[in-house]
Amino acid sequence: MKKQKVLGSFAMLAIVGFVSSASAALHNMPFKGENFSDHEKLYTRDHAVTTSQKHGYDISARRYDFNNERWTSVNGTVDSYNANPTNNKKVVYNKKIYAMRGGKVIGCWRNAPENPRPKLSGDSSVTKPWLHSKFKQGYIPGGGNMLWIEHSDGTRMLYAHMRPGTISSNLCPHNEQYYPSLNSRVSYTDVPESQQVDIKKGQYLGRVGNTGNSTGPHLHIHLQNSSGVGQKISFSRGISSPISDNNPYGTWTRFAGSTIPSGSRLLWAPRTVGSQYVRHGFGSAGFQAMFTHLADSGFKMSWLDGYSVQEKVFYNMVWKPANIQWKAYAGRTSGNYQTVFNQAISDGYVPVHVDSHSTKYGPRFSAIFEKKNLATLAKHNVSYATHINAMNQAKSLGMSPVSVSVVSSGGERKYTTLYHKKSIGPWTISSQLTSPQYQNKVTEQKALGKRPVYLNAYVHNGVVNYTAIFAKYPSATWQARHGATSAAFQNYFNTYTAQGFKTDVVAGIDDYSVHRFGGIWSKN
Repeated sequence: MKKQKVLGSFAMLAIVGFVSSASAALHNMPFKGENFSDHEKLYTRDHAVTTSQKHGYDISARRYDFNNERWTSVNGTVDSYNANPTNNKKVVYNKKIYAMRGGKVIGCWRNAPENPRPKLSGDSSVTKPWLHSKFKQGYIPGGGNMLWIEHSDGTRMLYAHMRPGTISSNLCPHNEQYYPSLNSRVSYTDVPESQQVDIKKGQYLGRVGNTGNSTGPHLHIHLQNSSGVGQKISFSRGISSPISDNNPYGTWTRFAGSTIPSGSRLLWAPRTVGSQYVRHGFGSAGFQAMFTHLADSGFKMSWLDGYSVQEKVFYNMVWKPANIQWKAYAGRTSGNYQTVFNQAISDGYVPVHVDSHSTKYGPRFSAIFEKKNLATLAKHNVSYATHINAMNQAKSLGMSPVSVSVVSSGGERKYTTLYHKKSIGPWTISSQLTSPQYQNKVTEQKALGKRPVYLNAYVHNGVVNYTAIFAKYPSATWQARHGATSAAFQNYFNTYTAQGFKTDVVAGIDDYSVHRFGGIWSKN
C-alpha cells in the first residue's frame, strides 16, 4: 500500500539502537543510574596529572537544590553541613560501586577506618585534620579501602577510598584495619596468586566512602599498564552535561565509545535494563534529559502519553529493552510533526505509537517509530467524521487499531490515530465515553471475550472522556483501572508488578487541578 501522510508535529527526538563498539577495552561506568534519584547526578572534573593517574577520575555526586537554585554536593542545607561536616552528609556517600571490566583482584584493603570528616576550605595543609591519624602515621594505604583489578590485557584499574567493610572478604583476604608495621619493603595490599578472585563486569564491589588519602567521600579510579603508566578509560555507555546552577536538568550528550569529556561535568550512569521501566506524571521540563538517559541505557520507548494539569505538561511513559532501531518525537506542533513524520517514513521507519495532548498553546503531537516493514495508516488532528472514514478504510484494508488519541480543541474533538496491518481479532473503538460509560463498556466487552488494549483520556466541554480499544487478541490475564490519583496509581502499579503483570498503558487526564490516571496491565 502507499505510505499514508499524516498531519502533525513534535519537539524531542532520540534514535536508539546506538552503535556500540565490540572492543574489549570498553568499560562500564562504576555506578548504576537506578541508585540515584531524578535530581542526583555524578560529578567529576579534570584530575591532577601524574604518571599513573593522568587519565584517572575522582567521581563524586551533586543534587539540585531547587529551593536555592544550585547544584550542591551535600544533603540538607549547606549551613547545616558546614556546622557539622560529616561524611554521610555528602550526596555520593555510601553509593554502590560496580566493576567496570572483568578481571582478578591482585591488591586490596577493606577495613581501614574512615577519615573523621571531609576537608573544609579553611583546614591547615600542615596538620590536615580531615585525615585519620593512622593514615598520617603511614598505617593505612593511600587508596584506603580499595581494589586493584587486573584485566586480561595486563592493564590494572584502581578503585579507591571505599567505606570500611563494604568490600567483601570473598574479594579481599586482608581483614586488618592497619598495616602491622611500617616496613616499606613489604606491600601489605598485595593478594597472593592463590587467593586472587575473579571479578565479572558489572559485579558489585563496595560502597563510596572517605578512607586513605582522601579529602572527602568520592570514588577514585584510574587505569594503568603493567609499567604504571596511566591509560585512557573509554566507556561503553554514559552521558555527560556541563554543570550550571541555572540548569537543573542538564544538557546531555553521549560519550559512549570514548572518554568522559574534560572539565567540570555532570555524569549520568546507565540504568540496568530490565523487562520494562515505567513513569507516570513526569514533568516536561526534565523529559528530554530522562529520554536521553534511558535511550543511552539501552531502552526503547514503547508508550508515550501527554497530558496537562494547571497549564503544565506531563508525560507517562513505558520503556522496554531496545531490540530494533527507533526514533521518537514528543510535544510537537502540527506542522513540525508532519515534517518529522515524513522524514521518518523516508528513512525507512514506521509509526508504532501516536499520541496527542492539550496545552495552553494548543494541541501537541508525539510518535514513536521503529525501523521495520509494516503497512500503516495514520492520521492526526482530524475531525470525528474523518476519523470514522479512516477507521472504515482501515477495516477494508484488513488493518487493526493501535492508537486513537483525542484532544478537545476549539469545542471540537480532534483525532490522532494509527492502524497496523496485523490481526488483533474482533475489535471495537469507543472514543466518547464518560467514566461510568467506560466502566460499563469494559464489563460489556469482557463478556464478549474482548479486553481493553488501549486507553486515552481527555476533557471535552468540562467532562472527562475516555477513548478505548477493545480486542480479542493478544489474549492475556489483565487488569484495568481509571480515575486514579497518583498515589493510587502507584499502588496499583506496585501490586500488579509484584503479581507479574507488565504495564501496557498509562493514560493521564487533562485537568485544571489534579493528576488522574488510567492504566492497563497484562500477563500471559
